[in-house]
Amino acid sequence: MNSQINFFVLPLELISIVMQHLPLKDLVRIERTSKLIQNFCLYEIQRRIISQPDNQKWSLMVHLGQTIALPYRFDTKTKTISYSVPMDPVHINTMFDHRRQIHCSLLQSTPKSKCNLIEDFSITIEKGMVEGNAENIDIPGKLCRFEASLTRLATPPREENDSKKLLLAPPPLTYTIQVTQMHLPLSTLVIC
Repeated sequence: MNSQINFFVLPLELISIVMQHLPLKDLVRIERTSKLIQNFCLYEIQRRIISQPDNQKWSLMVHLGQTIALPYRFDTKTKTISYSVPMDPVHINTMFDHRRQIHCSLLQSTPKSKCNLIEDFSITIEKGMVEGNAENIDIPGKLCRFEASLTRLATPPREENDSKKLLLAPPPLTYTIQVTQMHLPLSTLVIC
């Protein structure tokens, strides 16, 4: 006796209506269980993510700045959601040219809860960066992947008034960090 449901017997309109009423987590789970209904699930997931971004807001906290990530694409082959991160560059001053880690956090807010910490990650500033060159870095996380731009700004020259004063420290080195994209797999939506 065959216990598998034949979805082709049901009208497409009925399947579509049922999919519209399922929660997003259930759609992701169903998509992984049956090849027959996978396209329906992926279409509904894509429609919800792109047209209703207010249901799950993802935000990033980089150093001391926080910004909201906005979904702009869902790839059905890799099953990842791409988010653009509209943020101003975060300026970080250091006194010496050494390796430094900048702590960042991925936060999620839903209509039911304010803000939940999902994952901590760090961006590493390597020793010996050239002034003025922007480096694109890829930051793999446990639950998602980030793309960022890291730049070391030119050190301003000392003013003539400063030469008369006793200087106790060198001028600080300034770096800018700007997270540009975030890629979230569907499996993360089920976990969170």
